[in-house]
Amino acid sequence: MAKPILVPHDGTEISDRALDKAIEFARAFRSEIIIVHIVDSRFVPPSVTLGLISEKTTLENAKTQLIRILKTGAEIMLKGRIEEATEGGVAARFLLGVGSPAEEIVSIANAEKAEMIVIGSRQLKGDKLVTLGSVARKVSETAGCPVMIIR
Repeated sequence: MAKPILVPHDGTEISDRALDKAIEFARAFRSEIIIVHIVDSRFVPPSVTLGLISEKTTLENAKTQLIRILKTGAEIMLKGRIEEATEGGVAARFLLGVGSPAEEIVSIANAEKAEMIVIGSRQLKGDKLVTLGSVARKVSETAGCPVMIIR
């Protein structure tokens, strides 16, 4: 079996399109797909975190509890995507990470020795200038393997 294809997935339609493309490549290369979801711990809203604090918990414990809740939701979402890939005849699994999405994606790709990363990107528009989303851009600039960006 060839090296795995990494597919970051955040639950959006563009991530689904990236997964569909990765499944095509995985069939052709007889590769496994690793679907990755990163819980961005940098943007845990303070109001949500504060809502989890009681007299017995600290701010850090509340943040840990919130991240656990977010990871559980992501796991439920990704299980359906895994089933879609395996029904399409492709070996697939998922990994959950916590941290800065671009940095975690690249770190996981390196650790898993990924053949390539297939990532969705929304186009950011400002005064007729169209650019890649910041996560896709950073991944494409720092990954040690080829990166296919799907729009």
